[in-house]
Amino acid sequence: MASITNRSNYVVTVEGQPERTRRFAFNNLKEAKRYQREQKKAQEDGKKPGSVQLVQLEDNLLVRVRDRGYPKHTFNATSYEDAENQLTIILADRVQGRRIDFNKARTITLAKLFDRYIDEVCPRHKGCQTETYKLNSFLEDVGYESQYAKRQRASQAQSHAKPGNYKKHVPRQCIEWLLKPFADVMPTDFQSYVDARLKQGIKPATIDREFDLISQVVNWAMETLRYHLEISPFVGFERPRYFNERDRRLRGDEGERLLAAVQEEDRIRSFNIAVEQELERIRAQGAPRVNKRWNKYFTMKARKQARAIVTAAGFLIIPFWEALFEYLLATASRRSEALSLLWEHTYLEEKAAFYPDTKNGRPRTVPVRQYVVDLLRQLPRAPGESRVFPITHDELDGAWGRACKRAGVENYHPHDNRHEGISATAEMGRAAGTPFDLIALSNLSGHRDLRMLARYSHLCAGELADRFDEAYAIAAQRRQIRKGRVRVTSTGTPFGQSHLASRLNSGQEDSGIEDHQEGESMQRQDRLM
Repeated sequence: MASITNRSNYVVTVEGQPERTRRFAFNNLKEAKRYQREQKKAQEDGKKPGSVQLVQLEDNLLVRVRDRGYPKHTFNATSYEDAENQLTIILADRVQGRRIDFNKARTITLAKLFDRYIDEVCPRHKGCQTETYKLNSFLEDVGYESQYAKRQRASQAQSHAKPGNYKKHVPRQCIEWLLKPFADVMPTDFQSYVDARLKQGIKPATIDREFDLISQVVNWAMETLRYHLEISPFVGFERPRYFNERDRRLRGDEGERLLAAVQEEDRIRSFNIAVEQELERIRAQGAPRVNKRWNKYFTMKARKQARAIVTAAGFLIIPFWEALFEYLLATASRRSEALSLLWEHTYLEEKAAFYPDTKNGRPRTVPVRQYVVDLLRQLPRAPGESRVFPITHDELDGAWGRACKRAGVENYHPHDNRHEGISATAEMGRAAGTPFDLIALSNLSGHRDLRMLARYSHLCAGELADRFDEAYAIAAQRRQIRKGRVRVTSTGTPFGQSHLASRLNSGQEDSGIEDHQEGESMQRQDRLM
């Protein structure tokens, strides 16, 4: 059964006086009739009475289709003709046994789907924090308060904590499509957002990662929540193109300079730890003065005294940053893997480390070289701390930035140690005469896709040049080559000279060739006869 309800506005018009025309909502018919009566009375009292008409438009029709055994359909139409056409399509689908409800996607906005995705899907992902921040920032920029944001606001109000201030965040523009019905989102909406972000100076790779997350939400809504679309909004949308594969390697003496800078960072860190320990010892001796408490002034003076004592007595340097730097290079581990490494998964006697949970979801064991094992043995194990490197990602980025600046090394990120480690291992294997194949390198890096590993294990141009020189040197021993321009086969025979010609030039005879020539002459004689 289908029903059509006219929800269009009522319009009161006065003949010859368009300024008195007024519109009324469809549920305000009484007010419209009252205004009509007032205008009729005014027209009767005037010198030139005109007609007063009350009509209802037909540009907003609510159509409901309810049949037993089928999902309910509710949609809006702009005319009775449009409503009849859509009803015909729905009934035809039901006759053919189709039960796809495309109208369901018009009952929810993409912002609401973002809100549900944050609460229902993000907690199951490893990158929950990153995904939640990105999606919630979309909603904040469009003026939609998510359930996650409400919980955060209530938690901050309860703990009296100040909200975070993200200075690097650039408010997004042209994202009104988040408030549109899910079925009405078009590829042009995405394209206008991309153009606006590019004008704001956002890199194409960042925009592409945003659309990776948006695509996950769209697919989840279509496949899991069954918000069916006739065509996905990503069909016809062209993502920004870019090439951001990094191939940064340590060149020249950059490795030695960076290691020295990391060791200096260890010296500063060890000095600060020793100063804090001496400060705690001074404070444990009692109050700074009679009837005085440890305030900022006395703490500052005590810290100055502790620095003098540590400088004079010396202190033990703990190679924390050096161990982390060498570990990243030797094992080609990801930063997240190294910072989550536990002592219980570090087997120093066996020279191995175990990662129970990696980026691709599979556990992995990496070999640890002896000099790295010696550095790890020097690291202290704090009570209650199970991690080998108990620091955060921000602390690593800060220390790494200071070390690179001190060493004069530019554009070298912590993750570049993974590039350097894999490539250096491949080069060292060839230099030792035992080159590693991609399977062996994948055991070190943990790549399941060898194409990704080929991207990391790029050999330097100098190594390739040496291999080219070696190949031409071997070829030169078989045949004299002028400036490397004569191409030779694996047996030393030039490509421009055939095997038959080389045998004829050497005085050899080929009976098979003579028989072939004799057969051809006999065939020609037969044709002449």
